[in-house]
Amino acid sequence: MADFKAVPEERPKPRSGVIRGGRAAPTKLSAAECPIEAMYEEHFNQRQLCADMEVLAAATRPRPDLARRILVNLCCDLPAHFEDEEQGLFPVLRARALPEDALDKTLTRLAREHEIAEAAFALLVPALARMADGALPTPEDRDALNRLAGCERRHLIVENAILLPLARLRLTEQDRAALLAEMRARRCQPPRMDSACARAVARIDPASLGDQT
Repeated sequence: MADFKAVPEERPKPRSGVIRGGRAAPTKLSAAECPIEAMYEEHFNQRQLCADMEVLAAATRPRPDLARRILVNLCCDLPAHFEDEEQGLFPVLRARALPEDALDKTLTRLAREHEIAEAAFALLVPALARMADGALPTPEDRDALNRLAGCERRHLIVENAILLPLARLRLTEQDRAALLAEMRARRCQPPRMDSACARAVARIDPASLGDQT
């Protein structure tokens, strides 16, 4: 692995008004945004999602608003971020990496972890839909939420400690501009959701998600 300065994982600053148990606002991309910095912010939002899942797993009373927010994050926000990485960042970083970066195995691992996470998300959708209607999580639901939160946190550690610092080092200005354009275009499209997600999210009143600014 090349010798580069890793950025501390806690570097991204929380958005003002974001509280534990609420849905972090999706990152807004301006034309002047650095896509790498935007991904750090997305990772901060994912850490919030992990905290939210743990809060829901420990709930002793129904938390329908929290379940709805987690459901929207898993079905809408996170898939877009995975596409940012798999379709945008990973290919260009693979092309720019030097042999001494030894990045190929890391990228393969991260892409595989995305596949595993997406499968786990899909299994959670029916449970989250029940919790959004006022049900308490079952013991199995609690275990799944905690395991998913733990796996996602470990995934983010690798991306923040290795992937994004290396992207800062290797990507050219042209690479960054192209990556940002792809990310902005992706967010102009309707979210890609499987049928279970689409049905569950369609039932959610947007007003119930609270202020996302």
